[in-house]
Amino acid sequence: MAAELTTSTSRDPTIPAAHSGTGAPEAWRESVLHGMLTVTAVVAPLLAALGIFVGATHRDLKDIAVMATAGVLLPLLRLVGGVPVRRRALVAILTLFGTGIFLLGRAGFAAGLSVVIVTTCVLGVITLGRNLGFVMIGLSALAHLVIGLLVSRKILHLAPREVDPLLFKNWIRMAASTSLLAVLLATVIEFVIRHVEANAAAARRMLGELRVAYERLGLLHGRLEAAKEEERRFLAHELHDELGQSLTALKLRLQLDGRAPVPVLHQAAPQALALIDQLIARVRQISINLRPPLLDEVGLGPALRFYLEGQAALSSVAIVLEFRDGTEGARLSPDLEIACFRVVQESITNALRHASAHHIQVRIVRDADHVSLAIRDDGRGFDPSALATVDLAAHLGIVGMRERVRARAGAFQLTSRPGDGTTVEIELPV
Repeated sequence: MAAELTTSTSRDPTIPAAHSGTGAPEAWRESVLHGMLTVTAVVAPLLAALGIFVGATHRDLKDIAVMATAGVLLPLLRLVGGVPVRRRALVAILTLFGTGIFLLGRAGFAAGLSVVIVTTCVLGVITLGRNLGFVMIGLSALAHLVIGLLVSRKILHLAPREVDPLLFKNWIRMAASTSLLAVLLATVIEFVIRHVEANAAAARRMLGELRVAYERLGLLHGRLEAAKEEERRFLAHELHDELGQSLTALKLRLQLDGRAPVPVLHQAAPQALALIDQLIARVRQISINLRPPLLDEVGLGPALRFYLEGQAALSSVAIVLEFRDGTEGARLSPDLEIACFRVVQESITNALRHASAHHIQVRIVRDADHVSLAIRDDGRGFDPSALATVDLAAHLGIVGMRERVRARAGAFQLTSRPGDGTTVEIELPV
């Protein structure tokens, strides 16, 4: 049955476009920072409430103001939008650090403030880099020494009841503060570990894909060499066995005709001309098999129509071609035309040879930026997971199509299911 060719200026919405995604550098670190801000937004108000309401003595208004500001600012940093997460995390860590240093000078290290400062320093190292973390550690040590010196010289005065271990309220405050800070630190570290493990798993998966890709490359290289030798053997066979024998027969015919009378010569002339016609047809067929001349002369659409009509006539399989062109007939580059032609050729060969298809549809959609192809058949189909196995020798035709498309920065998709036909879809940038 003849292949049908239709044209349209609209893009076919049923053929999927290629999608590509690019990830920002250190995206995992930003995810960890979001997690840290979330946990801090929960922990900070609780710590502030402990410091204000579970204190052992009456709080100074200045202390209450500092703790209340920290308890309100840290949740706001998580909720505010439009500010880079690294800046918000930096403000949150410096707020915790500064609040801890301030309260250290008011209540002393026995109130658990040293734990707050150490936890903040560790968070700085984990989330924002070791340089900032080490600076904070140095400032923390300096602050302890300076506050200790001022307290020892009676310049700063600590409330005795704030550091009295005999008061149960101090133990409550210490237990709650250290537990909340431990939760904060453990959660952030768990975020980091989770992302490190995810990156390691992604690296292993990519290495596995790379290994399979190298194996495919080796198989494709072997197939290329075998195809070259097969093509040479075919040409040698055609030239020696068919063209050579036909030319020898023609030569003998001409030699005999040269010695024959004129009436016999006139009778033998049609036979010689028929032999020459056979030679010309065979040479033309060999040329078409090597590269369709219509592809260079009139473009992809007519070349495919001619090829599909021939395949439909030989196989008695209905093959329908739909060509939608939104570029007013602009030609593709020669390498894209041959790539599209070979993909269709390989797909049709597979459908006729292996799938026992009764109907095949070929659809081509062309616009200014992309060319899309879809080849669908109603054959027996197969399990596409077989393409992911190490033994790819039985699927090198499909692998070759995929690599041909990927080499031109295109997208390749194969959909199939046993008993439900096969669909090959590609999209190539123009």
